[in-house]
Amino acid sequence: MSKDGVLTLSLAETVLDDPAFDEIIVRVEAAPINPSDLGLLLGPADAASVRRDVSDGAPQLSLDIPPARMGGMAGRINQSLPVGNEGAGTVIAAGDQAKDWIGRRVGIIGGGMYADLRKIKTRNALPLPEGVTAAQGAALTVNPMTALGFVETARAEGHSAGVPTAAGSSLGQMLQRICAQDGVPLVNIVRSEDQLRLLKDAGATHVLNSREDDFRTQLTDAVTETGATVAFDAIGGGSLGGEIMHAMERGAVNHMTEYSRYGSSTFKQLYVYGALDTSPMILNRLAFGSSGACPGGY
Repeated sequence: MSKDGVLTLSLAETVLDDPAFDEIIVRVEAAPINPSDLGLLLGPADAASVRRDVSDGAPQLSLDIPPARMGGMAGRINQSLPVGNEGAGTVIAAGDQAKDWIGRRVGIIGGGMYADLRKIKTRNALPLPEGVTAAQGAALTVNPMTALGFVETARAEGHSAGVPTAAGSSLGQMLQRICAQDGVPLVNIVRSEDQLRLLKDAGATHVLNSREDDFRTQLTDAVTETGATVAFDAIGGGSLGGEIMHAMERGAVNHMTEYSRYGSSTFKQLYVYGALDTSPMILNRLAFGSSGACPGGY
């Protein structure tokens, strides 16, 4: 990225040294594109400005960064950053600690996976079971660990049911399978009928389309039924996070036996871990009752 606000995507040739005793060299055969990968790959650039250039005979892509977005990019100027959080491939060389890994397929994490070859510590690799393809093992870490982290976070804070947004995503589908197995009720929120049917066919009980006219009523009813008090929001911007908090408050009030002018004292938690909507988040604090929190994401 240049100080003039141009982001350049290019291929770089690198030379790998022999692996150390605790390293392996993997021929990368598959790597997913996670939102976090796109965040590093494109950053704040305007995708509509993409153009093809040539530098020293090699093709590259250039994109413009709007001036208003350059303020947060000071630390990235004049840096060339490798992309790709995770991947999978075959070990072609290894240090003394992992000679028996040579020829085995492994899942790996650690950045720089959009490459032909990747040298990495053995602690950041996991041999895949026989018959598992590179495509199947490439997404071994980011989504599965996030989904498991959601469940363990909910348990640690005493929540018994949750509300995930963007529930039709790969991550959302994993979360649904984990929670179905563990007996954790979910109120899944999607944005299309295709995603709704996808989760219903997978056995989900509560799947709501946020674009339906009666979405808020459906949300309150489902939250009241499940007792959901924690939400994991991939959207970030707009009013959806606030609507979920409001529904959790109304669900809690529906279970109250006595009126309180302060609303419910039930603890409600909204985790914002994504930014599919980059607009400002709208939160009506008075709609949360006397105990609610909305921490930001990672």
